[in-house]
Amino acid sequence: MGEPETNPISKVSERVLMDEFLTEFDAVFAEFARRAKPGRFEPNVDVALSSDERTLLVTVEVAGADPAQLRVMVEQRYLYIVGRRPDTDRGARGTFLMKEIDYGEFAKRIHLPVQVAYEDAAASYRDGMLTIRLPVSQDLPHPYNRTEIRMIVKRIPA
Repeated sequence: MGEPETNPISKVSERVLMDEFLTEFDAVFAEFARRAKPGRFEPNVDVALSSDERTLLVTVEVAGADPAQLRVMVEQRYLYIVGRRPDTDRGARGTFLMKEIDYGEFAKRIHLPVQVAYEDAAASYRDGMLTIRLPVSQDLPHPYNRTEIRMIVKRIPA
């Protein structure tokens, strides 16, 4: 039995779609990088490896962001997330006495600790949390780097 036949047109279509996505993403990210506005911020992120070590789970806190403006891209061992959280009620709130919530454009670059099969990645946005599921690539071994640091701790008298 030979290899299953692949449709060359399907492969070309996939590549064209990927090229279009990458071109659009590069344009959005380049424009974002050019504009250094005060409203630019990095959202909080959690990265976890599932207990079966088959999926990398990335959770991004972007409450209030417009899902249509969220862009996610994987490039080699990095995950890029770009978007915008509009401040639509700013004038209606009056004078700020304390301000901790960031609005405007945001970007996050995350180093991926393992190789991922980005073709099968999936993302969902719910209750202000963007969840990205990245299957761990089965082609490459998991890098397990552990460094032990030995030190002597001395108590300094007061």
